[in-house]
Amino acid sequence: MLAASLSPTRRELHATTAAAGVISTLPGTLQVAGGDSIRPFRVNVPESELAELRRFRHDAMTLLITTLAAVATGAVLATSAFAQSARDVRGASPFETIENEPAPKLVVDPPLPGPLAQGLFQAQYRTENVHIVPVFGEGALKASPRIGHLHISVNDHEFLWADAGNNNTVDIAGFPPGDHKVKIELVDANHNVFAGQSVTVPFTVPPKN
Repeated sequence: MLAASLSPTRRELHATTAAAGVISTLPGTLQVAGGDSIRPFRVNVPESELAELRRFRHDAMTLLITTLAAVATGAVLATSAFAQSARDVRGASPFETIENEPAPKLVVDPPLPGPLAQGLFQAQYRTENVHIVPVFGEGALKASPRIGHLHISVNDHEFLWADAGNNNTVDIAGFPPGDHKVKIELVDANHNVFAGQSVTVPFTVPPKN
């Protein structure tokens, strides 16, 4: 009957690894007394070396897990990027007639803080389900995909201007320090505001130092 399990413990495995390293530093030939008999011996491995082995294993495992996670994340992002078609990013082709086109939408970001400190309002925008083009008039209302442009006004003034450039950013200079607001409206080719697509952006130009 065996006095102990034949399966080594984790500590015994670490001790065996350390012992192998110690033995490798001994002379190449060792004399064993007693002919074919094996003489028992003991190798004392300092606890500090065992602790170092544990730290090395932990660091190696952490690096492996981090690397695998990074590779997996990159694969997911690459797959998502390749999965997007031109239509997904740019919308419908202007050569395609769309039946029951979804409602248009206007999204405006807050103005960039750096230029704002110089009295310059620069706010990015994007539109959905409408192409911004310099085409106007009642006849253009029948165009498909839908076309339109922006109306922009400042500080509730009655005058406004049309922006059909589709340059992704509303750019207005010359604001003095103080509170202001810019209203941006998404309109059709005949200058009618699409329902609910008016965004007012309040902002403050800081005083000059």
